[in-house]
Amino acid sequence: MEPVLISFHAPIHDLDVVAQHVVRDGVPARLREWQKQTGARELVYLATCQRVLWLVWGGNPAALDPGPGVRRYEGEEAWVHLLAMSAGLESANLGDREIPGQMKDSLEQARQVGVAGEEAHAVFEDVIREGQRLRSRLGLADGNVSVATVALKHLCEGLPEGASVALVGVGPMTQYLAQRLPERGFKVVVANRTRSKAHELAEPLGLPVVELAQLQRDPLGFDAIVSATAAPEPIFTLDAWQTLKRPILRILDLALPPDSEPGLEQLPWVHRVDLTAFLAQTTTARAQRAEAALKAESFLVGAAGRLRHRAHGRAHKRHLASAQERLDSAWGALEAEVKALEDSMQGLDEAQREALKEILSRGRTLAFRALIQTQPKPNADGEVVKP
Repeated sequence: MEPVLISFHAPIHDLDVVAQHVVRDGVPARLREWQKQTGARELVYLATCQRVLWLVWGGNPAALDPGPGVRRYEGEEAWVHLLAMSAGLESANLGDREIPGQMKDSLEQARQVGVAGEEAHAVFEDVIREGQRLRSRLGLADGNVSVATVALKHLCEGLPEGASVALVGVGPMTQYLAQRLPERGFKVVVANRTRSKAHELAEPLGLPVVELAQLQRDPLGFDAIVSATAAPEPIFTLDAWQTLKRPILRILDLALPPDSEPGLEQLPWVHRVDLTAFLAQTTTARAQRAEAALKAESFLVGAAGRLRHRAHGRAHKRHLASAQERLDSAWGALEAEVKALEDSMQGLDEAQREALKEILSRGRTLAFRALIQTQPKPNADGEVVKP
């Protein structure tokens, strides 16, 4: 059983299209709803800064029908896409190392809800392992380019030493910046919609916490705000700030959907940079990606073949195990019937009884052998062939 991928992702789709399908709240209920909708045996949903992806095993993936323009990947194409994504080849910043962690988090959530099981776990382990191997072969093993590192570089180049930065949100990107910015001499505070979570991030690092509501009313005293929350609507609005006059404020909006209204750019003191700018493709980046993709092509195809072969092997073993269970059940029922007929077998001597047991045992063995011999098996390319 192979996964079918349903995806919206940049640069194939605009980020605003991707954002329409990002689910942050109520994910467990949506996972159950999607599984019921598709009849999938297993299902995982992944949302990152530039993609949403459904992985569906069995059932009818087309029943998701998330909207026009959605991309569907299956067979070898699905494995190649997963591998390229895991290795950072599908990321806007070549070599992004955050993806494997995000894949693990999405799998864990699906397993906790009960919509993903052993096959999804095996696929993610295989894909992440092969992705790491691919990174090494392409020389990306030490690369750490990500949206967070690009944001760090932007702040270091654009702000004076000792500038004050407010980090809004407690996700991986703000966690990274909370560790790195103080090392570079910046004054950092943390804010979050849930204050207790802000303290969980800030206190181990010795950082102060500020009320988010205060920043929403007036960001006075800060040179920059970096926001990366899961809020469904903007938390920084033109209506709240339009009467303020203050020194230049940089807003690095790393959220999807955005945490800040684009209209804030009308204010002369706001310098707003959103996720689109960080993901923008420069000529150099496109050339690097094209070169890496060309080098990776043969590795991707080879790795995809290995993953397909293992997936078919697991499916074959599960099918045999299921058939064995059915055979055991049927044979158990037959043996129970024989035992129920013992009264009518009183005329049989001990040797005859043993002969009957031997016939039953032999018949069971022959039946299972025949079952194995008639099962389809995966070939070296991972394709199922009939014996």
